[in-house]
Amino acid sequence: MTTPSGESTRGQAPRLLVVTFALDPTADYVLRELNARRIPFWRTDLADFPTRSALSAELTADGRWAGAMHDTVRGVDLSDLRAVWWRKPTPFAFPETMSGPEQAFATSQAKRALSGVLGSLPGVLWVNRPEHNADCTKPRQLAVAAEAGLHVPETLITNNPAAVPPFAQRCGGHIITKVLGGIVHTENSTRGQLYTRRVPPEQWNDPRIALTAHLFQREITDKAYEIRVTVVDGHTFPVAIHAPAGPARLDWRHDSAGLRYSTALLPPDVQHGIQAMMRRLHLVFAALDFIVDSNGTHYLVDVNPGGQWAWIDQTRDAITHALANLLEKGSTT
Repeated sequence: MTTPSGESTRGQAPRLLVVTFALDPTADYVLRELNARRIPFWRTDLADFPTRSALSAELTADGRWAGAMHDTVRGVDLSDLRAVWWRKPTPFAFPETMSGPEQAFATSQAKRALSGVLGSLPGVLWVNRPEHNADCTKPRQLAVAAEAGLHVPETLITNNPAAVPPFAQRCGGHIITKVLGGIVHTENSTRGQLYTRRVPPEQWNDPRIALTAHLFQREITDKAYEIRVTVVDGHTFPVAIHAPAGPARLDWRHDSAGLRYSTALLPPDVQHGIQAMMRRLHLVFAALDFIVDSNGTHYLVDVNPGGQWAWIDQTRDAITHALANLLEKGSTT
């Protein structure tokens, strides 16, 4: 048997590698379920390498990597590895005695070695491959969603202030802006979040837009509610999110404590579009966000390949079991 930290108490060699940060309560739900099923795993983080974990891999005559990745008491045999759950790892960590350039070089070496060796092992299930996570940028996910037949709000990405006013006019004067990456922002040692916000007409041609790329979208002004859809190996787990009046109505992350949840059913065309999009993005797992307007049109606004799901009581157990089933099986449907 194993604990959520990955410590083996049975002596059975783990065939499952879990890569995430040490205090990841979402991962713990799945790992406790694997414990109950007596499925051994090894949990580690990129930050453990190279000071607390090691990799030894030798190329065999038939073109396979043989060896192990381990810490002082446990690890995985590369030949036995059947599944990798690549959730939310933190960056590689190196001794403070190394200079900045030395650490940058060491990071490049470590990234290529670990991703290269693990990524080339045959017959291994990945949830998800890190390169597919990295490729799921906002521009790509929106384009693939539209190609897959899903509705996407009109979107402009630009650093040209002159491009914004005509776009806003085509959107009926109602546009929002959101970041192209993570919303967490730190300035002067103060941590904050960059939420979705409306762009009033006086800011449409703000010269500061020229300083970098910005994403603008038509605001769905007749929003009825939103849906968080967690996808695991083709299975969808939708939940309707009802935000209170105020800032959370535009971006529900403003007031997570005030949200209400209810059962949601996805129309068949949305189900089919999700499956097609997931295939094209090469994702086994993702958390999707939709806005539903008063006419019932579902607009996809975000695809997060490492999204959270455990805070929603209505679907937590079902998603936990779906992920545990997938990792235990070690292959997709």
